[in-house]
Amino acid sequence: MTATPLEGMIEAMAGAVVEAQARIEQAQVAHLGEYFDEDNRPKSVVIRMPSMKVGTDDGDEDLYRAPLLPLVPTTSLRIKDVEICFDAELGEFSDSGETDGDGMPDLEQSRWAFLSRSRKQSVQLDTAARHRNDQGGKVHVKLRVEGVEPTDGVARLTNHLAMTQGVFQTFRPGD
Repeated sequence: MTATPLEGMIEAMAGAVVEAQARIEQAQVAHLGEYFDEDNRPKSVVIRMPSMKVGTDDGDEDLYRAPLLPLVPTTSLRIKDVEICFDAELGEFSDSGETDGDGMPDLEQSRWAFLSRSRKQSVQLDTAARHRNDQGGKVHVKLRVEGVEPTDGVARLTNHLAMTQGVFQTFRPGD
């Protein structure tokens, strides 16, 4: 039997979800960078429009510059919920009274380990358990993401960029 402590499996799954959310956030930051040039200036589009300024003649046009970021929706994603199902057989219950010399249970010291002054009890799982159809233990993961409103910082940046757009030149085509 290939036994895995239940606590370790839960910690690994929680860590995987946290890492997945971190990767989503990194991808979104990288995507935001696509709206800026190599000098961190906002990329923009220049649009030619008939001039509506007072004192212009028919046929005069305005060049209107609009930063790209405010022109596109900026919905962010986050993991809404995770459902993890797996088939396993319960193994032995273990009661580890072993300590590391200072009276503390010998626990793996990782970012997920929480120290306990009591004896460590654990249940082992056999995730390779054989089932009625002779297939090994299966894992089914359902991950749902949801769109969320942009963060305050992105909303402020987008609003500021929107305020910088406007006409920067009026001209008569052919001049």
